[in-house]
Amino acid sequence: MAVERSILNIPKALASGDLSSNQHYCVYKNTTDNQFALCATDGMVFDGILQNKPSAANAAAEVMALGISKVVAGETLTAGDRWRVGSAGTALVAEGTITGADVGDYVAGVVLEGCAAGEKATVTIGLSTFKIETQ
Repeated sequence: MAVERSILNIPKALASGDLSSNQHYCVYKNTTDNQFALCATDGMVFDGILQNKPSAANAAAEVMALGISKVVAGETLTAGDRWRVGSAGTALVAEGTITGADVGDYVAGVVLEGCAAGEKATVTIGLSTFKIETQ
């Protein structure tokens, strides 16, 4: 069962649009003051995980930037995996190799409790972010 423990939520965060179906998805800070949007690029840097269901642009968004959160998995996640952001704002396994598709991706944290694709895993956020690089 996925659990949460917030250490830091971003103050004054607002939704960039209707994110009511994106609770526990990864979001990033867009170019409008205080607005956060759903992550749309595989392996991108993210700013937090959306904790509520804002239904319109400029609605209050609860964005956890540091702590232990639920996140929707885009593929099977196993406890101990490093995870990264997928193109739909979901969590994917970060292989951590210096070759292949994960090069250039940012590792977002560690999976504490795994799950199948489409379910919610428990993950750390803001504790171990790094970029996978080649040598």
